[in-house]
Amino acid sequence: MVLAAPRPTIDLAAVASHLGTKIGARARVSILHDMVVIDVDRAGLVDVATLVRDDPVTRCDLYSTNAGVDTGAELRSVTFVRGTTTHVFVMLRTVCSELDPRIPTLSGVWPGANWCERETYDMFGITFDDHPDLRRIFLEESFPGHPLRKSFLPPRSDARGG
Repeated sequence: MVLAAPRPTIDLAAVASHLGTKIGARARVSILHDMVVIDVDRAGLVDVATLVRDDPVTRCDLYSTNAGVDTGAELRSVTFVRGTTTHVFVMLRTVCSELDPRIPTLSGVWPGANWCERETYDMFGITFDDHPDLRRIFLEESFPGHPLRKSFLPPRSDARGG
């Protein structure tokens, strides 16, 4: 058995070229396996996400998930969306810093972003500006910190012998 990267069922180079022309200097478009990857600054995120949703070539109508990433140098918000009729997979990546962990919400573009962004907020402390209900989803509001950040130190408790 040979393991290989997923094979795209569409012409990803054509899709990436089309998006690159439409997006211009607002973002960088590339291909990774069976996905179009768009690296976009937070100022242009909502505009680029709306384009990906509405453009007939991509028509990404299905919001899949958001993942937070802490590289140690920066925080990232990674959003995965898919066109159910176009079969285009798109990864939107946006960075922010630990000192300014703010990214615009995509819940106005895809309502399904609501709970996923809440999870990323809870675990990584990335604040999604203009989110309709940004609050913790797993942990208590009083929980100190965000446990998936590299800088997180768990609070002392009797369970840890402290």
